[in-house]
Amino acid sequence: MAGILKYLCNIDTPQVLVFGITGRQGKSRSRLMKGFGTRIAAGCTPGKGGQEVDGVPVYNTPAEAVQNHPEINSAVFFVPAGAIARAAFDAMDAGIKFLVLTADGVATQDSIKIKEKAAETGSMCLGPNTVGMLDTDGYLFGLIGGKASWAKKNYLPGRVGVISRSGGLSQLLASFHCRPFLPGPRPDGSFGPLWEENYPGLSAVLCVGGDPVPGITILDAARAFEADPRTEVVVVYAETGTTQENDLAKAIEDGEITKPVVVFLGGKFTQAGVAQSHAGAMIRNESETYTVKKRVLEKAGALVVDRPDSVFAATSGFLTR
Repeated sequence: MAGILKYLCNIDTPQVLVFGITGRQGKSRSRLMKGFGTRIAAGCTPGKGGQEVDGVPVYNTPAEAVQNHPEINSAVFFVPAGAIARAAFDAMDAGIKFLVLTADGVATQDSIKIKEKAAETGSMCLGPNTVGMLDTDGYLFGLIGGKASWAKKNYLPGRVGVISRSGGLSQLLASFHCRPFLPGPRPDGSFGPLWEENYPGLSAVLCVGGDPVPGITILDAARAFEADPRTEVVVVYAETGTTQENDLAKAIEDGEITKPVVVFLGGKFTQAGVAQSHAGAMIRNESETYTVKKRVLEKAGALVVDRPDSVFAATSGFLTR
């Protein structure tokens, strides 16, 4: 069965180019990705062409890498924030269609330029400021899981798709759906196992990042999960700032998203104009406030909870109906 990238950007099998593969983070994250099953075709570091990292050939530019490995269709970036725009442009010019931009601190004007370039070239960018994504079909991009052995043990195939603006909550909400006998608060007020040995499991998790101008948005990811036959319930970590949640609510209301959506909405006490947690969580107008987002999501039919541990009982409720 195809993974989530089939429905996000029409990629059946990701073949990956790793930017910054010769650096410390690039090396360690490439090992994590390969250990989970991701197919890494090549690496790219300017001035390091001709080297190898764990058997992966390194090239100076993405154009050289694609020329030698025409199967490359995806890229992940472990490069400094100031270099990310140029690297992303070079990747898209080389014909790469899915990019994961892990860098934090990318200038907003650079994020805007990357988003515009992606629209021009038909590419899709996850991030910036993302821990990446993982699909239980057997591939991951970025930092999720820490170690391949842990990721394989804690992210198991199932029926829940997770979208998150937070890296930490991406991993918590995804992995806890894969734990037998997970304890938690029940709808009747009691506390105990929310399911038995047959846990809901995960189809995929995508961290859209915490910046003000994300590439792939919550709605983009929700559309992919709507098309994914493995996914029965969509779980979202949302927060104040940007209009991503408002756009999701409209799509639900319009019937574009028909699968059950459970939203843990953060930022209840966030004040307008104050950066709390993610830069993208800053409230710039009333539509970006917790109160408005909660209202429009609930009006559309999403189930909104205000605690992360309340997500799992809500998910279980939809799956057992």
